Order: sequence, then structure tokens, then C-alpha cells
Amino acid sequence: MLEVLADGVGKRLKGSHMLKLSWTDIETLSASIADQVAQRHGPIDPDTVLVGVARGGLIPAALVAHRLGLRKMTSLGLMSYADGVEGAQGRMQAYGAAPDAAAIVIDDIIDSGRTLEEVRARYPDAIVAALIDKTGGVSGVIAGKQTPAGEWVEFPWEAIGAL
Repeated sequence: MLEVLADGVGKRLKGSHMLKLSWTDIETLSASIADQVAQRHGPIDPDTVLVGVARGGLIPAALVAHRLGLRKMTSLGLMSYADGVEGAQGRMQAYGAAPDAAAIVIDDIIDSGRTLEEVRARYPDAIVAALIDKTGGVSGVIAGKQTPAGEWVEFPWEAIGAL
């Protein structure tokens, strides 16, 4: 049986450490990020480039861009590989058409912090945001929701991939 969380965002199987997010939750968290960006940084220049970190950051980036009235978007793909195994603790490889400078970078989750390190190295002056932060709060990062490090998060697009 799924229980709705106290803040209304996400559902959890009773007794489990899995947070299941719906499309409505993604919209809510993306709106929260856009609102936090506007509150912290004031009016956003319409020429601001918004970068979605592929794959999970693409949908939230589009939602935030609409809410902030931004039209310039692109993506940045980052993958960690060690000995050819995706997700292993190896070097980060970037791909995509991300600009030399980005003003807002959005990802789906901050977990190990490796992607965040790479984003900050590439875009030291960018506003960085994520739907979910599992680190306990990274300085200067806007998060839609904080969750415990040991909690597994399932995004709605991951459920689609399993069909």
C-alpha cells in the first residue's frame, strides 16, 4: 500500500525506503525550483540559457524554463564510467551541445555529488538546481525536495522505461 508523504510530494510503500514520484510531483518540484530561483535571484534575464542535465534533468528544465519565461535551452550529458561500466566510480565524460556559459543548470537528483562537481567545474557562476537533494543540503544549490541519503527515488520516466 502506498502512503502519501506529509509534504504531499511523492508516495512511499509502507515500511520501505523508496520514494515514488508522479508526474504531478515533478511539476510541483519544478515549480518550487522556478519560484526559488526567482526569489533568490530576482528577475531572470530572458537571454538566460537553461541547461538540463541529461537525461533526468531535461523534463524539469523544460518546466522551469516555461515558468520563468526562458526560451534558450540546451542539454549537457554527463556519465561516469570505470572500466567501461556505466555508473562505476570512474572519470566523467561529457557530451551534448551545452554552451560555454550557462546561467541555470537543472538535474533530477543530487546523490553522490559527482555530477554536481562536474557542473560547477564547467559553470562556476551558474545557478544550480535539482528536483531531489539526498546530500542533506549542498551550499548554493536550489532543491525542490530534500530526502535521506538511503532513500531510493523512482521518477515517473523510469517507470516508463520498465514497460
